[in-house]
Amino acid sequence: MELPVTSDDGGFPVVVALEDERYSVLLGRLRAVGGFANLFVKGVDGRVRTASVIGERCAIPKPDDKMLGPDDSPGADATVGMFFDYLELHPNGVTVSAAVGHAACARDAKTVEFATA
Repeated sequence: MELPVTSDDGGFPVVVALEDERYSVLLGRLRAVGGFANLFVKGVDGRVRTASVIGERCAIPKPDDKMLGPDDSPGADATVGMFFDYLELHPNGVTVSAAVGHAACARDAKTVEFATA
């Protein structure tokens, strides 16, 4: 699987969470790895979803599409699953800057399809 988010040193930061965990816990994990990461979330149904948290200067929105501000996104008391549900409605990204301490957005939420052996 391709990991689209890379760190300044060439690494691929990964943050994992469970869908029923608090969104604030996920934000803490993001801050711990520098604020940018490849996110993976496992749902109660076994489904795994992924998204990217990247710097806003790297986020290239489609014409006439704007990333939504923090007032529009779920609060810190929301679950990670609620945040991903919301993110899936906004594929061009939602701002998470205030939560991670610098200009950043979460985008490209999708379900991971695993191959079976």
